[in-house]
Order: sequence, then C-alpha cells, then structure tokens
Amino acid sequence: MFYDNKVCDGCSEVMLEGDDIVVCPECGTPQHRECYNKNNECVNAHLHAEDFDWRRAHEQEEKTPEVPAEPAQKTEDYEEPKKGFNYGDEGEIPDIPIPEFRVDGVYVNGRTYDANEDIGGATVTEVATYTQVNFKHYIKRLVRNRNKKSFFLSWNWGAFFFGPAWFFYRKLYKLGAIFLALAVSATIAVTPLMPAINTAATKLEPLYTQFYDAIKTNSSSPTEESQAEVDRLSYEITAIAKSVMPHTLAVFAATYLFAQIIPALVANFFYRKKMLEDIKFAKKATSNPKILRYSLLRRGGVSFLAGLFASLAVTHLPDIILSIVSYIN
Repeated sequence: MFYDNKVCDGCSEVMLEGDDIVVCPECGTPQHRECYNKNNECVNAHLHAEDFDWRRAHEQEEKTPEVPAEPAQKTEDYEEPKKGFNYGDEGEIPDIPIPEFRVDGVYVNGRTYDANEDIGGATVTEVATYTQVNFKHYIKRLVRNRNKKSFFLSWNWGAFFFGPAWFFYRKLYKLGAIFLALAVSATIAVTPLMPAINTAATKLEPLYTQFYDAIKTNSSSPTEESQAEVDRLSYEITAIAKSVMPHTLAVFAATYLFAQIIPALVANFFYRKKMLEDIKFAKKATSNPKILRYSLLRRGGVSFLAGLFASLAVTHLPDIILSIVSYIN
C-alpha cells in the first residue's frame, strides 16, 4: 500500500505491515485505529475545511528535495536567549494545549483599547497572556502609567497584605528574596525588645482600669483627693508608655515598614518593569505566535508554591534562626 512505512500523523510512529490501520474517507489520511479512536475522528480533522488531501500532500513531499538549512549566523545585535525563551522559530514546545487569554478590548479613561493595541511596550493580549491572574487590572494600570518612564510609587494591596510572598507569587524572585531577608532580619533584630514591651503592657493593663475608675469617681463627686488620683495614674501611664515608645516604633518598623508598607509602594513599578522586559525579549526571540504565547505563559503567570514558601518563611524563619542561635550558644 502507498502508506506502508509512512508515519502516522496521530502518534508519529511508523505504520508497519500488520498494524491495524484505518483511512479517513474525507482526506485519505492513514492512521492507527487506536489514534482514530482516541480522538473519535480523523487526526487531521482540523484540516478538512482547507480541502486537505493526505496523498497529494505526501506525493508533493516526495517530489520536493530537501534543502539543508544554512546555519544561523550571529550578528552584532545577536543576544543569547534567556533561560525560558530558547524557543526559536524552529524550536520545540510540549505537545500540550496552550491556553489563550482573549481580550476583545479594555475600557480605560474614556477610551477602549483593542486586543492588538500597544499600551506602553506591549499589546493588550500580550499583557493578558503574561499576567494571567487578574489581568484586566494590570492592563488598566499599564495604560494609566504607560508614559511614566521614571520611578514612581503606587499602592499594591496584594503586596501590602502578603509582603514578600506577593513577589514570589508573581515570580519576582530576586526582589522577593531581598524583602524576605529584610523582614526576617528586622524581626530578629527587634525580638530582644519584646520582653520590655510585654512587661509594659502587663503594667499598663491594671493602671488603665484604675484610671477609668478614678475618672468616673472624680466626675460624679470631684474632690482634691480624686483629682490627685487621676493625675497620679495619668503620670504613671504616660511614663511607662514613653519608656517603651522606641521599642514599639522599632517593632512597628520591623513588622509593617519593611515587610508590608515599602513592598506595597514599589510592587507595581517593578512588576511592570519585569513584565515589559520579558515581553520585549520574547518577541525578539521568536516570530512564531504559538511559541511566543508559550514563552509568555511560562515566564509570567503566578507561582502558588513560591508564594506559600515565602509566607511560611516570613512567619517561622525568625523563630527557627533564633532557636538555632540559642542552641549553639
């Protein structure tokens, strides 16, 4: 038969004599029966609308001699591909469905931007493919800030609530590691201050109760003695609060400033910067739309495991380090 020793389009295996072969009555494609049953249709069913004929296509292939491809030459502008983008026009990608993040358009500041419109170094579709989770929010943010070239601060609630974990979740691993190290180091640095704060809190609790009772007594039947008691308690509370104020401010800085407030202010800027750099490099590395989409999906998106790891590290790493240091000493 004409298709003996031909490759099955379904499994890419050679069809040998004795194999259970079926031939599509519409396009003439031979294929293993198992491949046909797996799809419940011809493996080339997606080509039927284009008047595809398997025999004609393979006859043409046999008549056309193969011309060896010339090796690619490096130019002065050649740049070695980054890890994760080594998929040239002839590169290979896994034989898996590659999702598309379709965006017909996005409405921002009284204007609708279509899917292929540039919004500051990338198209709407490319930004959606890269960000994936909550992509409409980032498309609108990129539109609003596309003309801002210099450093600017804006607020990111995700980075505020989750701190370094947000950067790991969005695959900004280097910056996430920096904020993680700062948060852990600051927490360890202020840990010795906690006993003084706890002691002050223990002293203040009964004083507040006495203070409120003294105010009530002085309000109902004011006397010199009741006023003196109010003044005494107020003085003691103020003195204790002032004594631990530096400790409290240091703990606040460690708990919120380095771990939440500063990350929340710079998160949008660095995420936008990384996104545009990755999209630019991916587009430079290949002109194949499918390979480009696969590269953006791999480089972008989110990592739940990395975010979970960072969250656990922020919570437990200071205690682990302090325990190790205490054991060694």
